Amino acid sequence: MTRKTEKTKFWTILAIINIAAMIYPFSQYVQAESNDTQLFAVILLFCIAFLLAVADTVSAIVAYM
Repeated sequence: MTRKTEKTKFWTILAIINIAAMIYPFSQYVQAESNDTQLFAVILLFCIAFLLAVADTVSAIVAYM
């Protein structure tokens, strides 16, 4: 397997994981009926986005070392 194929596979898997992780909080935001539920969904969305950003950074650093 070439290095380019490994990189492509790594980024593809990482993107799929990110999309899958963001589906739940986004669906909660869309389905929210009250302002409190919508606020909670937005906070959850931002927290998961932040955690994914940190995890993606660490994963990229480990993968390319």
